[in-house]
Amino acid sequence: MMHKSDGDKNKEILDHVFRYKNKEDWKVFHYAKNEVICYQGDVYPYFYVILEGRANIYHTSERGKSYSQSVYREGNYFGELEIFDLKPYVCQIEALEDMTVMRLGRDLFLKWIQEDKEVNLYILRSICDNFYYLSEKAIKDTLYSLKYRVCGYILEELKRSSSDEVEISKKYLSEHFVVTQRSINRVLKELAEKHLILNGENTIKILNVEGIRDEIEREKIL
Repeated sequence: MMHKSDGDKNKEILDHVFRYKNKEDWKVFHYAKNEVICYQGDVYPYFYVILEGRANIYHTSERGKSYSQSVYREGNYFGELEIFDLKPYVCQIEALEDMTVMRLGRDLFLKWIQEDKEVNLYILRSICDNFYYLSEKAIKDTLYSLKYRVCGYILEELKRSSSDEVEISKKYLSEHFVVTQRSINRVLKELAEKHLILNGENTIKILNVEGIRDEIEREKIL
């Protein structure tokens, strides 16, 4: 599954889709907020592209503990890792808001990437990007403090926001970093006390970007 990216690169797959010859091969589906698109452990012989909305990509253990790998947006796609050998989904795909998704059947997808070298190269490149991203994340999760990771995540989300406020739930942060919400609250409270952020129920307003960057630099050497 691809990780989230920025700007025009994030929607590059849509350019390839729009150049696809037989548009009727793609089927469009609508999902309501909190509706599951793909269940963890099930097999889906499709390649999916998000047209509108956001989805949470997460894994739940046998004990009920969840790990959120990422949030996907318009232009993100999923199913490319599982579709070749029809492997069961490692993660569950759930709509965070009303969504519109289009999908292409496995046989048509395999034919597409065989015939279109540009889309083949694009998907190969994005898979490599994903492995690079996951390698970086594994290193940060192992070697760096929770404050370092939360500050970095806030700044990454700020890049995608059109204002100084980002939509982040404490539940999602706890699942993403595999820690308790109490630990997340402790970090956010410290940042708020330093007047770097202003905490809302499901939003964070950034008051001092440079101050957050300074926190990241300090955490690097601790």
